[in-house]
Amino acid sequence: MPIQSLNGREFYYEEVGEGGEPLVFLSGLGGDHRAFSLVQRHFARSRRTLALDSRDAGRSWRADAPYTTADMADDVAAWLRALGTGPVHVVGQSLGGLVAQETAIRHPELLKSMVLVSTHAGASLWRKGVVESWIQLRQLAGDDPARFSIGTLPWLVAPPFYEHMEQIQGLIRFAERNPWPQDAAAFTRQARAATTHEARGRLEKLNIPCLVLTGELDLINPPTIARELAECIPGARMEVLPGVGHMPHIENKGDFRDALERFLQSTG
Repeated sequence: MPIQSLNGREFYYEEVGEGGEPLVFLSGLGGDHRAFSLVQRHFARSRRTLALDSRDAGRSWRADAPYTTADMADDVAAWLRALGTGPVHVVGQSLGGLVAQETAIRHPELLKSMVLVSTHAGASLWRKGVVESWIQLRQLAGDDPARFSIGTLPWLVAPPFYEHMEQIQGLIRFAERNPWPQDAAAFTRQARAATTHEARGRLEKLNIPCLVLTGELDLINPPTIARELAECIPGARMEVLPGVGHMPHIENKGDFRDALERFLQSTG
């Protein structure tokens, strides 16, 4: 699939489907285009779907200095302009949701609607502490992705998901078999970008349909945090998915797809 060069930097993206309005997926911390692969293929039946590997993830370029979510948003904007997509619907999960916010603020002409999944408007000291603990875990894990997954999964998926251990083992194998693993330094740069994100006071400028979607049992960004985010955006809707945690698109793909479909249909 395509690899596109932007200002000498290579970005990989997966494109599925040819008809309908473009639907873009932005993955969370450490994730790449594979995180949304099943959901993407579902929506490719009626839309042109695109999933981007952000800087420092998947097959895209590795940075050599710190950056911000605003820098990552500028990557998204340059990529969309190079593709000539016109305004797109964007779905961003966790870190991807932070990047989506910055894209909407900095490049509003590029977005037709926005779905913010398991994310927030600005990091608290507690959330920064959690991310710093993950940075430490990632460094300790070295070249063993399974070790890092085992250490972080209880934060990311809700207790009901653990009732089916084959699902947990599947996610661990998914990390182990990644042909383009993210090294500790790249993870750290992405994580630090997330901890410096602050959009409160700027989101009120947005004028596009927005859905804030969260898991009932999300430990990282619980419904109270999602509500704060929704209240920052004029006209934003909020929906809580029952029984899932920080990764609703993986924990309950059916409910996630249904919520996304309802919202997209409502945007016309």
